Amino acid sequence: MPPVSRINFTGLALLLFFTGYLYIAKQIPIDPWSLPGDFTASAFPYLAGGLGFIAALLMLLTEAIQPTAQRLQRAAKPRVYLDPMRSMVVILVLYISLIEVLGFVLASIVFLIVAARITGPIPWRHLLPFAAGVPLLLWGLLDLMSIYISPGRLISTWLDNS
Repeated sequence: MPPVSRINFTGLALLLFFTGYLYIAKQIPIDPWSLPGDFTASAFPYLAGGLGFIAALLMLLTEAIQPTAQRLQRAAKPRVYLDPMRSMVVILVLYISLIEVLGFVLASIVFLIVAARITGPIPWRHLLPFAAGVPLLLWGLLDLMSIYISPGRLISTWLDNS
């Protein structure tokens, strides 16, 4: 019987996404007034892209290394839950595209609520303080460091009209 090869499409999609992300992060211009050293405007994108690339690569490798008998057993079992990974990729893309419109804080709150509800049943009394508190805390810390985060076009338009 020939070996069964199965492609993990979620891992492959993530690998391609993070490869593109690292390619785009390479094009971030470094300001001439930035401090010399390792931490520049492209440091965090390199870190996030590198970690995502390694995680996606590990997803593909663990699928390829598993013995064929384990893969066949796993494929024969009916799945009782939907894989949230595909949904998370879609939600992450929507989150990144909504940051400019809704602003960091609102987009992050919506992202955390939707992502947490997809991955598992979390009680609202635990979810809402966490989903609102983490982005607000991060925004407050960045504000203390004098790093400006745009409130988003929606809120800016609303404040300009009122």
